[in-house]
Amino acid sequence: MEGIRRIDTLSFTALYIEAWYRSRGDAEDLLLGPATGFLVGVPGDYWLVTAWHVLSGRRSDTGAVMSESTGLCPDYVRVRFASQEDLTPIHAEYPLYTDESQDTPRFRSPDNQRIDIAALHIGTVPGTAVDAPLGNTWPTLRDLHPREPRLQLGTEADTPIPLRITDRLFVLGFPFGDTGSWPFAVWTAAPVASEPLARWNGLPGFLLDSRTREGQSGSPVVMHIRPGEPVVADGQVHMHEESVTALVGIYSGRLKRNSDLGMVWTTDALFGFLPEVAPPNWVPPAEG
Repeated sequence: MEGIRRIDTLSFTALYIEAWYRSRGDAEDLLLGPATGFLVGVPGDYWLVTAWHVLSGRRSDTGAVMSESTGLCPDYVRVRFASQEDLTPIHAEYPLYTDESQDTPRFRSPDNQRIDIAALHIGTVPGTAVDAPLGNTWPTLRDLHPREPRLQLGTEADTPIPLRITDRLFVLGFPFGDTGSWPFAVWTAAPVASEPLARWNGLPGFLLDSRTREGQSGSPVVMHIRPGEPVVADGQVHMHEESVTALVGIYSGRLKRNSDLGMVWTTDALFGFLPEVAPPNWVPPAEG
């Protein structure tokens, strides 16, 4: 197709997840639902990040079981990776608890259950699977410039690129669990709908205005600025030649079923309970 030059590597970063209940008898295991996740960490020491309700099978606000028809919570997740050789699927299963009673989870989450994110340590990716983790640092004005010239810039170039209300972000995932574009995620455009620093309901998150749907819970939310797009910082408009990408947070679902307002939890919320993947010199933000 004319005009298509390459696949964006960010499309690899979202992983399709299925939450499963393991049968204790002769019956087949039961699929409880699809979701999305992504990797953070370093090769050989990866964490799978997604929404807490995906791994627990419970609502983060009430603790009620999500699957009303079965009353069951997942015992394991099945993650679909892509082979480096030919992009064929590689499925890997990861238990969520240390025992069948579901008393001791293997995943980690914030102490405040309302913060709907969780991380499961998986170590290495299986076999020849593509590993495409998302970075943990926030871009600065220096990153807008080609590699050689950026080294010559002064300290003013270390100003972080701002995130403002109405800025366009992207939710990378698999709406409705539809994997028609697999292994490449669907990009849902999502303007920032509430002030990012205002802490929605006093929690480390903010709202997006996007037509996200079931199956996108746990998706990475990213800033992706293409070459030539203007960036406004310090009262100036910066034009640039480089793509700039940053992980902004984790998407966990819409506020209400009939609303297009959805919740994104910031990377500060992730680093707060998973300091192993926080950038050097990261300082927890002040409460309030």
